[in-house]
Amino acid sequence: MKFAEHLRESAVPEWSDKYIDYKRGKKKLKSCTKSILASKVLINNISAIGGNSSDSQSARWKNSYTHIQRHFIQEFVQDWVIGRELEKCNDFYLWQLRQCMRRYAILEEQIRIYEMQQSNQSYGAVQDYVQYPIVVPPTRTSHSLRARAVRQLQQLDLMPSLPNCINLKDLLGHRREHGPPSVIHGETFTPVPVKLTPSQIKQQLSDALIEYYLLIQLVKNYRELNVTGFRKIVKKFDKTCGTTELPNFMEYAKAHSPMFQHAEANVHLLTQQIQDSNLIKRPSISTDASKDATDPLFTWEQQVTHWYTEVLSTNAKDRKHKTEKIRNLSLQYSLNEQKIHKFNTSILQIFVAGSASGAGLTLVAYTLYKGFLAPVSSKVHTYLLPLWGGWYMVYLMVYLLLLACFIWHRTHVNYRFIMFGEVHSRHGAVLFNNDFSTTNIPLLLYCASVFLLPFSILGAISFHYEVLTPWAIAWPICAAVLFLWPSIKASHFLALPYWDKLRQTRRWLIVTAIRLLCSGMFPVQFGDFFLGDIVNSLTYTMADIALFFCVYSDTPMSNCGSSHSKVMGILSCIPSYWRMMQCFRRYADSGDWFPHLLNGFKYGMGVAFNASLCAYRLSHTDTRRGVFVALAAINGTVSAIWDIIMDWSLLQPNSHNWLLRDDLYLAGRRNWKNGSYSRRRKLVYYFAMIWDVMIRFEWIVYAVAPSTIQQNAITSFAMAFFEVLRRFVWVIFRVENEHVANVHLFKVSGEISLPYPTTIPLESDTEEAIDEDYALADIDYPEEPTRAYPGAKSGRTTSFIDNVSKVIPWAHARDFQRPRSYSAADANSHESDESESEMESMV
Repeated sequence: MKFAEHLRESAVPEWSDKYIDYKRGKKKLKSCTKSILASKVLINNISAIGGNSSDSQSARWKNSYTHIQRHFIQEFVQDWVIGRELEKCNDFYLWQLRQCMRRYAILEEQIRIYEMQQSNQSYGAVQDYVQYPIVVPPTRTSHSLRARAVRQLQQLDLMPSLPNCINLKDLLGHRREHGPPSVIHGETFTPVPVKLTPSQIKQQLSDALIEYYLLIQLVKNYRELNVTGFRKIVKKFDKTCGTTELPNFMEYAKAHSPMFQHAEANVHLLTQQIQDSNLIKRPSISTDASKDATDPLFTWEQQVTHWYTEVLSTNAKDRKHKTEKIRNLSLQYSLNEQKIHKFNTSILQIFVAGSASGAGLTLVAYTLYKGFLAPVSSKVHTYLLPLWGGWYMVYLMVYLLLLACFIWHRTHVNYRFIMFGEVHSRHGAVLFNNDFSTTNIPLLLYCASVFLLPFSILGAISFHYEVLTPWAIAWPICAAVLFLWPSIKASHFLALPYWDKLRQTRRWLIVTAIRLLCSGMFPVQFGDFFLGDIVNSLTYTMADIALFFCVYSDTPMSNCGSSHSKVMGILSCIPSYWRMMQCFRRYADSGDWFPHLLNGFKYGMGVAFNASLCAYRLSHTDTRRGVFVALAAINGTVSAIWDIIMDWSLLQPNSHNWLLRDDLYLAGRRNWKNGSYSRRRKLVYYFAMIWDVMIRFEWIVYAVAPSTIQQNAITSFAMAFFEVLRRFVWVIFRVENEHVANVHLFKVSGEISLPYPTTIPLESDTEEAIDEDYALADIDYPEEPTRAYPGAKSGRTTSFIDNVSKVIPWAHARDFQRPRSYSAADANSHESDESESEMESMV
């Protein structure tokens, strides 16, 4: 594999702009090839004129640089490699070291408190140190059924909580004389400390150490890739220009760049570690470099490994298991290409998925053919097509989401981190982290197809015999059995292949669905608002739930349609109501009216729109038609503007791309000379905006079409189909926009709560603003690592329009709430002078 491809595949997506621009360097060398060749021809001509020159004369020509060589050394090596790329990479590397140092200090404090508890010290002493109790001594009540249920809900993230602005003790009239400091409004899942068991404390510490270990591996990989890239690009320059600048460059880099110094120190330390681990130790030559070798990442990695494998281990078996886990997570033990494809199961999964999907979609096409050609008064048209069509919309959404995942994968949008919190390189190898076989797309497609096949068979039978029973009832039972299959202990001999790997997916779906049903009772996570928006496009499916129960009730079939059922209208309002409650909860947690109250108003208009449509369908009067048109126009306009400007961050006035934004990952790579995108690839954004506006106003069909067309099942199915397609486009650009935010914030690691409060801040003052309250009015696109977490005020007076133009592109970052990485980090904290001096000595 060529290094350029290796760099592209191994680079962390959120840090892509901070790596050496190796491809640009190759382009620059290629662009000056003609001048270099002309210089070589001139040298050869001079050598030929000189006739039979002596060896000393040839050596003199080789050791002396021509004017064109000196020009390119200044332009390429001095100005571009050292003056631009090395400075950029080195600054970012030092910024990452500062982040790692702060996290290390916090983890060190957490482990120190944990060891104090383990050493059987009095609980009061620990309480004095941490300022307020986090862990309570075990009592009989902790073993009660209620306590176990509370702990289980906390582990599943299903424990309801009050908003941050409401304090239960204050409501009951109790004042806290001593307790935790008030939590800064905005961004925390656990606004008050919770009682944790020893096992929960150990689990939180273990998760935090693993997360930090992965972050260290990413920084190490960043350092090694860039050091290798600089060496290779200068070597390629020497080969192209006929110079010998690589030794001079390496000497300069090792003397002035901490990134190169630490990389060299890491080699010496690893070599020494390998020699110390050998049974027969070989005498090593001690050099000044090896004596003074200091690599902070190596030191932190060794210490974290010790904490994880020794301090948090309960016995030898647990220690062995943790040692093996930490070894597998290390980038030094990454899989190679041969091993990746030797155990590759994606080919088989795609084959089974393709076969099952082909058969299932063929049967679905047959049912739609029957439904579209059936008479309006027939059972097929009256309730079979709407009921099965509602399920079709769900399956269509699932398949489109998998297609969206593939699109994100191809465009290097780190959707797995955004949606599931997976750290880069946690799954898959370094060199092949973006290999399709390392993703879960084939597995999910396989599972979706296995669900689709029995469903399509039951649907085809139902349409063929024009009966609903028992096929419509058999399908939910079949789906429940398949969904719960891995939990049935007696089914091991009947277990489907790869079905056990769905455990995390099933849990995520169940937990997120419960949180969505109880919107307002939980802080809003990414999955909550994401699933809520998807369900908003499935109002057709939601409304058909009423039709299902109406068919099996004593109600005449003529009164089960949308023109007679109020329940269908109520159900169609519920998804917008859920999202509205989530917006209100976000406002209650953050205290920021923008954008949460405006977003809540938008979904309130969605509730009004669906309610007015139901009223208009029940009675086709001019008055209700006018109310419906007015509400629908407002809802469509507000929603379309919100989609394009707020959710997608498009239509930015100062963007380099007309009516778009600066970063367009779906538009492919930038031009290496001017940094512009291909005009043809940018068209997808313009088409997406037009498509979103068109489908947002598809309600016009209900306003202008005759009642026979409005109440037609085919019309409703077609409009639901187009709405699902619109949501598919929305999802792609919404996740891409979230990735853009992560790129500008250099955010690559997850955020795990720690059991104890800390007096050490996670970020510096300018960085803490974005972490705590996002400081959206002050956000600017970062150019240097010191602006990675933008929020520092520039000192100049900005107009209202300038502030608005900065707020709007980042408003989407507040749709959901980030979990705090470290508990009580806001508690009267200040940065330690000892930590700063330690960093200075390391660097």
